[in-house]
Amino acid sequence: MKITNYIIVLLLLLPFSLISQEDKIKFDEVKVIKEFNANLADFNKINIDPVLPVFDIKNRTYTYSVRSVPVKLNYEKPMIRPLALKPVPNPISNKYKFKIGYGAPKYLKSELSIGYKKHNQNANLLIRHISADNSKNLKDQKISNNLLGVSFYNRNNSNDLETKLNINLAGDYYYLYATEANKDSNAVGINNKRRFLRGDINASFGKEELFYNIDNKFAFNYKFLQVNTSGNIESNIVLSNSTRYNVNDNLHFELPLKGDIVLNKDLFVYSASPEFIFNSRPVNLKLRGDFALSQDSFYIFPGAELSINIFHNFFELLLSISNDIYNNSNYSITNINPFLNIDLVKNKSSIYNNFSASMRSSMEGAKIEASVTYQKFKNKLLFINSSIDKRTFETIYESGTNLKIDAIATYRVLPEFEISGTLTKNFYTMDNIDKAWFTPDFTANINSKFLLLNNKLQLNGELFFGSQSWYLGYDNKQYKLDPLFDISTEIKYRLFPHSFIFGELNNILAQKYQRWYQYPSLGLNFLTGIEISF
Repeated sequence: MKITNYIIVLLLLLPFSLISQEDKIKFDEVKVIKEFNANLADFNKINIDPVLPVFDIKNRTYTYSVRSVPVKLNYEKPMIRPLALKPVPNPISNKYKFKIGYGAPKYLKSELSIGYKKHNQNANLLIRHISADNSKNLKDQKISNNLLGVSFYNRNNSNDLETKLNINLAGDYYYLYATEANKDSNAVGINNKRRFLRGDINASFGKEELFYNIDNKFAFNYKFLQVNTSGNIESNIVLSNSTRYNVNDNLHFELPLKGDIVLNKDLFVYSASPEFIFNSRPVNLKLRGDFALSQDSFYIFPGAELSINIFHNFFELLLSISNDIYNNSNYSITNINPFLNIDLVKNKSSIYNNFSASMRSSMEGAKIEASVTYQKFKNKLLFINSSIDKRTFETIYESGTNLKIDAIATYRVLPEFEISGTLTKNFYTMDNIDKAWFTPDFTANINSKFLLLNNKLQLNGELFFGSQSWYLGYDNKQYKLDPLFDISTEIKYRLFPHSFIFGELNNILAQKYQRWYQYPSLGLNFLTGIEISF
């Protein structure tokens, strides 16, 4: 199978020279509806005196030249409206930024960002550190997150070649401060410190109209993870290529290819998703076939998407059948739950078949999206308490179905005040277990942003709620975790043109909720500091 993996990787590399990039409309752009009927305002006919040229003896023809004449037209005023709400402006420039703050309990946050932009090029360097230490109140409750990031973008005007490069290197530290297991010396392992060294390199190259109305985009992604309790380094390579043939303005054919391989493990997904796209406003239709090969099996799934725009794009209905197949590598799993027994982590590919109906509406001052999705899944990633080291968790994979309801809303109350929110409700039915362990059935998030004093004062607020979740105890009985409830706020004030003071207050109600059993949240914490930006 390793030889097969290498052959497929080489095949994916072949289109490297066929590179393209589709321009996407940005969230805050506007669209002008240009289709309108125009009539002559003053007359129906225009009298023009032609200038008689010299007779062309060879071709036996006259070629007349006609002077241009200005005319007046009657037509309705073109409609201009936002595709979506333009965000409340951020009064801080990100070209150069330095930020540092300190608070309790031993809460430190620092960030340095340096940006460069010239014509069609931009680059950015980011260094960030966040740490908190509450071990005075709860033994070993401390974390540290460190990030070094570099990004680069270039678009060549001579050949429309677009290049993107992102490199991130992160070092994260966690401690196993399990409140119950740490009371029992027999249940505790030797090493209670977890260090995760992560790397992520992402590059893409794109070009429109490479030849014969063909666009192409090639992307490369390499990730690695090293954990201090394991001597192995996990490496993950993802190669993708998307070729699009534009038959005409209304008909397109697209062929995305993708290979996702975790080296030194029998974990891979190769996929091809040929798709026909019909664009004919107000109705758009996509027909697709998803072909995928994983370590478990070969899959063929149909896919389709029908969208109907109503009232000049103010309202859109969307029906879709889609499929998601992806690898659960240690890199992705530890991003979800860092308190793992890494030696007992199992890696599998998850498969989701989605049948969705959704609506989108954009009007002055508001944007709303809502969807209802029926999901059939295989190998859904879940976590259970480890019986070997009771401070940690193990992975399990289960099949089942889910009816999922999502809603997103944004409302501009005032030009300087915006409020937004999301909610998700899940109805899980598992094939072999009773509950989707450690998964809240309902989550809601509300955010607000308010600018005052001529944009000198910025107030941000956030409320998060997650319903009760279930977990499986060591005695094989089911237990409930209390709901998640968190309120946070941030204030930022501009002292000078490029200097700010800020303050953060997190978990205002000092809730000790547990996302994972035995791991209560940090509780009430605050931070204050300065920010310099220009």
